Amino acid sequence: MEGDAVLSEILARPGATHSVFDVLAGCVASLAPGPRVALLGFAGGGIVAPLRAMGFDGPLDAVDLSARGERIFRKLSSSWCGTVRFSENDAVRWLRRNRRRYHLVVEDLSVTKAGEATKPAVSFETLPRLIRASLAPGGFVVFNLLPVPGLTWRRLIDGVCEKYSEACLVTLEEFENRVVVAGRRLPATRRISERLRARLREIDSEMVRGLSVRGIDLRGRR
Repeated sequence: MEGDAVLSEILARPGATHSVFDVLAGCVASLAPGPRVALLGFAGGGIVAPLRAMGFDGPLDAVDLSARGERIFRKLSSSWCGTVRFSENDAVRWLRRNRRRYHLVVEDLSVTKAGEATKPAVSFETLPRLIRASLAPGGFVVFNLLPVPGLTWRRLIDGVCEKYSEACLVTLEEFENRVVVAGRRLPATRRISERLRARLREIDSEMVRGLSVRGIDLRGRR
């Protein structure tokens, strides 16, 4: 934690966190068209336990400015976490230097201001373009969004969607996070909702309750 903000949940075995990490993991497990996944923002690797519990065993390339959480993650999870390659680095610099192409990228960066978690400006100003360039054909990006002081939700969502052709929005009844899935061409929104709910039920995640998925009309926003 930083202040009142929970940045990650580290489990000792694969399973549900009953938090937004289950939803991010469900997006990866149900949508990634291939095994290569990048995690921008790792903290303590909260996404890994639900992701492995869902049966996704592809390699994970993770980056974070601090390795503190990753060290705790290794102590608790090294026996079951599979291949997790971690880099202590800035996400923008890491993407610019990395030549790999990913089937799915999770953007989960956050900063803490006055004890509250929010998004850094690079998440909606710089990273959408860099992430798009790092995607393999048919790949997707998943943004975990938080309120940003001075920005409406619409402006924030527009910022992360600007470089993509199609997107959908996942909202959660008990969390302020809003999850955006974007790419060149997405499955039908109804199909995404069905797949995501199925994955969450697989691990008995409480996040299946109060979850809503709807399409974002990007044409009407430009």
